[in-house]
Order: sequence, then structure tokens, then C-alpha cells
Amino acid sequence: MFSSARRILAIILFEAFALAAQADSPGEGFLFGINFPQASFAPERTPGQEGRDFFWPAGEDIDAYAAMGFNAFRVAILWERLQPDLLGPLDGEAINRLDALAGRAAAAKAILIIDIHNYGKFNGAPVGSAQVSVEAFAKLWSMLATHFRDNANVAFGLMNEPYLQGASEWRNIAQQAIRAIRATGARQMILVSGTHYSGAHSWLNGDKDSNGDAMAGLVDPADNFLFEPHQYFDADSSGTTPSCEGPNIGATRLDAMTKWLRGRGAKALLGEFGAAASPTCLSALKTTLEYMERNQDVWRGWAYWAAAPQFGDYMFNIYPPEPRSRPQLDVLRSGIVPPR
Repeated sequence: MFSSARRILAIILFEAFALAAQADSPGEGFLFGINFPQASFAPERTPGQEGRDFFWPAGEDIDAYAAMGFNAFRVAILWERLQPDLLGPLDGEAINRLDALAGRAAAAKAILIIDIHNYGKFNGAPVGSAQVSVEAFAKLWSMLATHFRDNANVAFGLMNEPYLQGASEWRNIAQQAIRAIRATGARQMILVSGTHYSGAHSWLNGDKDSNGDAMAGLVDPADNFLFEPHQYFDADSSGTTPSCEGPNIGATRLDAMTKWLRGRGAKALLGEFGAAASPTCLSALKTTLEYMERNQDVWRGWAYWAAAPQFGDYMFNIYPPEPRSRPQLDVLRSGIVPPR
């Protein structure tokens, strides 16, 4: 009897220490992030050749941006590069690269977000089709979670901007992936996009099958997930032009989703947004950051799109990390404030 009681007490203490460690783990505070897109380049050539078709972020770049105050790095990678054959093993070189980047992020007290940047597809076929089963997607995440489950500096971005699936269909796909991750024992943060390219402005659009309707029923057994909407400032919210629809457009387009999140006790990370260097767009960038800072009860952070040496003069690029040549950096750094 006494031995059993001691065992029960030991289990209780172990779980208490584990929960305390989880609470102190990276990602618990507000996240100030940057997207590194290079490993998602050239989806028409997969797995592709490194250095020609795609690239990996440099560890030194994590150091440089972390020194500016950024504490989250969303690394976009194509599913086909992580797992060249559906249901096959993970690519060893890709996993080694992610391990190295995760270690660099850990040294900077930051998190690495693994972002499957596939728009809901594998080799062109949508998840949930005869070619790419939901089980195959869940298996991918089971394998990734098994590998990274002991690394508190890693977060799991299920899928970038799916658009071929309906909202309820995508919710069910995301739900299976979440269950597969938690079945491994991994407790890290999970980021869940909606369908329709996961636009914050369109989160509630649709008569019967909006992201707002469908995602309200999502469940995480570990209660450690964020929704991951994206929002751009041009006329159609696509982020394909350098124009911005006014200095307050970002805050305006986030407002309906903010109310939806608050009404459900849910939280989100703005996984992509970007601004050109025009005065109007820089103002829109600033007011968007201020809006999220005022609404920290539901907005847990943001990740700017994007930083890559290969992007050159791309309108949103903030690489190299030099505010004189990238004025967006000064605005972003002004938004890195202590949490309330």
C-alpha cells in the first residue's frame, strides 16, 4: 500500500514538473516572427537540387534577426522535400537541416516553426483525394512529431494556405493531424490554417461552410494550438501587388476574426503579412502591429513575410537585416514590445 502511494505521488510530481516545464517553454510569450521561405522554392521541381532549386536559411541569419528581438522563425518547406515518397521515410538531409536550425533557434531562445508550404497538396493532388489520403498527411505529422517531440523550441505548422478543400473537410483533415501528433506524446504548439488561403479577412465568409463555422469545432487534446490566418494589405488581400488600401487596412481586416476568436476563447498567430516600403504601406504595417498588441488576449504573435537573400528586390523582402535598406525593419522592431 505504502509503495503504491509513493508511486502515485511520484507520478503526480513528475506530471507537475512536466507541466511547469511546458509553461516555461519557448512560445509561451508573444511571438515576433519572420518567414524564411527558401526551402519552399521551385515546387515544380521536387525534391530538387539544393543551391539551384531551393535553399536553406543560414543559422547566422537566425542569430542576426534574434539580436534584433525576433523570437520565432517560420521555415517554409515543401512536403515533397521532407518526404519524397508518400508514406515513405523522412528525408535524412532535410531532417538534419531542421535539427540544426532548431538548435540555432534554441540557442537564441526562439522557436522554429516547421511550415509545410504545400497549399493542401502533395505532388499537385489535394489531401483527401484518392491520390493523397488524409491518413498519409496524418502519418507525415506523426513522423515529424515523433522526431521533434523532445524539442520544446519547435512548433508544428500543419499546412500553408490550403484552398482546394472545403472548410469542414479541411477541419477534419487538420483534426486527424492533431490527433496523430498528440498520439506521439508531443505537446508542442500546433498552428492550424483555415482553407480559402487562410485569409483573416475571409475567415467568416460563406453561408454554411466558412472557416469560422468549421473551425469552431476543432479540438486539441493538449490544448496548445493557435489558428494561423494570413493577411495582406492590397485590394484583394493576395499580397501580389505593392499597393495598400489605406493606413488602417490591416487592423480593419483583422477585426472580424478578432471578435470571432474572443467569442470562442481561441487564439491566433498572424502567420503571414507583408508591406512594401511606401509611406502608406509602412503606416499600414505599423497600425497592424499596434492592433495586435492591443488585442494580445487573442493575438499571440505574428510572422512577417519574408526574409531571403534570394528574394533580392522583392517588395516585401527584409533581407539583409539592415534598416537603412529595408525600412520595414524599423517598423517591425518598433512592434517588438514587452508582453503585458
